[in-house]
Amino acid sequence: MRFLILLFSILSSSLFAQEVHIDQSKSDTTILHTFIQDLSNPNIAVDIIISQQIVVENPSDELYDYLEVSLEEIRINLLYKNISDIVYTPFLKAARKETKDIDLGTIDPQKVYLLFYKNRQLLALYLEDEKIASFTLVANGKGKAEFVLY
Repeated sequence: MRFLILLFSILSSSLFAQEVHIDQSKSDTTILHTFIQDLSNPNIAVDIIISQQIVVENPSDELYDYLEVSLEEIRINLLYKNISDIVYTPFLKAARKETKDIDLGTIDPQKVYLLFYKNRQLLALYLEDEKIASFTLVANGKGKAEFVLY
């Protein structure tokens, strides 16, 4: 009887550990979908999206102005797109031709996603602490682009 109880507890803890892993990847997808849905909704102010969904480590008026303008530009790009057709691709599963020009440096590639619309890259996003840590890629002078952290 003790053996059965021990076996059951080991199996149930193993199943629980697998569920936690599944929930984490689901969480990233939820974060991405919420971000895109909110951006595509003109009734949600961009400053609300920034405060709730963007990691801002070094706040300044200039940075907030940049984030607002950048998010408005993404919003315009989403305006005539069917957001349900956007494909959210993990960086590690994206085609080499889509990732070869991105230098992640110390960024965890499991937290980077490429968004595609009709087979064209729409956006690259880096997640951190259950928020968007960056949606901005800039040339690093070495023929590649890297994420800018805010």
